[in-house]
Amino acid sequence: MKKICILFLLLLFTGSAFGQVSFRNQFVYTNWKDYDRQILENWADLNYQLKSFKFGLRYEINHPPDPFIFEKDYLVDEYALTYRYMQYRWKKMNFTLGNFYEMFGRGLTLRTYEDRNLRVDNNLDGLKFGYKGRKLRTKIIAGKMRDKYNRRKDMLYGFDGEIKPLKGLHIGGSYLRQENGKKEAGTMWAGRVNYGRSWWDIYTEAAQPDWTNKLSHYTAVNLSFDKISVTMEYKDYDRLSFRNFYDTEYNAAPSLSREHSFSLLNRHPHALNLNNEKGYQIEAAITPWEMWEIVLNHSKTRSHEDQILFNEWYAQAHLDFHQQFEVYGAIAWSEDISTENITPLIDGAFNLSDRDQLHLSYQHQHTTNKINLSEYDNEFVLMEFSRSPGFSAALVGEWTNEDQLPNWKKDKNYWLYGTLSFNFWENQRISILYGSRKEGFVCVGGVCRYEPEFNGLEIKINNRF
Repeated sequence: MKKICILFLLLLFTGSAFGQVSFRNQFVYTNWKDYDRQILENWADLNYQLKSFKFGLRYEINHPPDPFIFEKDYLVDEYALTYRYMQYRWKKMNFTLGNFYEMFGRGLTLRTYEDRNLRVDNNLDGLKFGYKGRKLRTKIIAGKMRDKYNRRKDMLYGFDGEIKPLKGLHIGGSYLRQENGKKEAGTMWAGRVNYGRSWWDIYTEAAQPDWTNKLSHYTAVNLSFDKISVTMEYKDYDRLSFRNFYDTEYNAAPSLSREHSFSLLNRHPHALNLNNEKGYQIEAAITPWEMWEIVLNHSKTRSHEDQILFNEWYAQAHLDFHQQFEVYGAIAWSEDISTENITPLIDGAFNLSDRDQLHLSYQHQHTTNKINLSEYDNEFVLMEFSRSPGFSAALVGEWTNEDQLPNWKKDKNYWLYGTLSFNFWENQRISILYGSRKEGFVCVGGVCRYEPEFNGLEIKINNRF
């Protein structure tokens, strides 16, 4: 792969006049006062395209590695080339050599992706071939998946194909095989059907690993009418998790829990367990009047032993009064194994002028511990002023009375921080955060990362050329 990097640099410096070069850099500096620790993180992505050829690389810095993300920080290279590839497209075919991301179906067999908020990057290193025609689509992969320490071991081979025999009908299937140097190599099969018309659509997929006789499956139905749209989903995952030598999952199926944009609604999330859960999610979006939208959502996940893992009812009303203001009002009731939560909130954005906007948010959460029946509250307040396109300032505070409970171990019950953000030349952004922030979860698609309590300074710089 060193030859790929050398070829890429030669093309970059000798052929940039005939192609297109793009550069993106994300820089994060964190100064943790409580832990007397300074952390510098940086991701530099460089891509070059010349006609049908495309080359790219990513250089990553973790100096020093964040121990809250990398428990075994001694395994992390502080400066490392973590991603590089060469791609060629010819008519309906494309070839990739090096690192790549891929997803089969809805992810029951394979889903690789990068999410820097979660600190997830499970790309594959190897070969990929794809064909995309009007009636036929195929993908063939071979490579080794990385874990968060950039280690790779087991070889993975896969195939995914899909045909379109009729208008609106897609039939597909996928196959994965992991070679681990032993006679018992893991394999998984999956099949799927997707059929849709003008006002409805149905998708179903089933996966069968070779290590169990249990069939895991997922189904989604979408209905769309004049003023209402409805999505209904069902899942049943039983010993579906497919992992490599370093315990990184190849697959990530739909979690069927709503992803919220409000802070307190993410305090008690559902973490996906592909080995033992079943459940459903129903969501309806209604527009009864021109300026109004109402969203109703209900999701429930149980184990195969019928234990409730996650249960939520959510209602949201959105009023968008042309270009003057918009307001969200919402309330949620949720429960997991150990807690029950009620969360009302109101969030509004008010346009003071063509360029100036005021954003206010108030969120309240009442939590009951189902084990010892103790109760406590959290209050969250946000005030933000922004002047388009270049500046915003925010003050965020949170308070809890959980300190009145006997098991409280912190030395304070409130957190307060401020942020400043500046945009330069459209593609350059710097944001500064100073103060204290309560611990919580960052979740996307059922994958969660615990973020500890923070007190100090954080600087983020994003550049794109």
